[in-house]
Amino acid sequence: MVELNQLVLELESNLKSEGVKKEWQERRESWVSDVASSVNLTYLAELLVELESNLQGKSVDIQWEERRDRWVAECLGASIVQEVSSLLLELETNINSEARADEWQQNRDNWVQQMHKFNE
Repeated sequence: MVELNQLVLELESNLKSEGVKKEWQERRESWVSDVASSVNLTYLAELLVELESNLQGKSVDIQWEERRDRWVAECLGASIVQEVSSLLLELETNINSEARADEWQQNRDNWVQQMHKFNE
């Protein structure tokens, strides 16, 4: 589980500040601490929803709006690592490249490979 926490943090740390709402900066430090220390997958999924809810609307692909409500519901019902990792990967694929740090593209392949390990 610690590894999944790290992958959540890695995604968040590669978001540009203009890709998230201003309020995120106030919550970010404690959110990072919460993610790092979480040993509960249900809580980690809730923290993932919190991250998503702090993304600027322009930071996600247009089709995300249609999927978002179901994705949030799935997160709030997630309790196993395969569910949470799949939802995290889905979120990442819907974040626009403009909202991500430039170096994310170089690191993404390795990150995705690590994500797929949870579904083996």
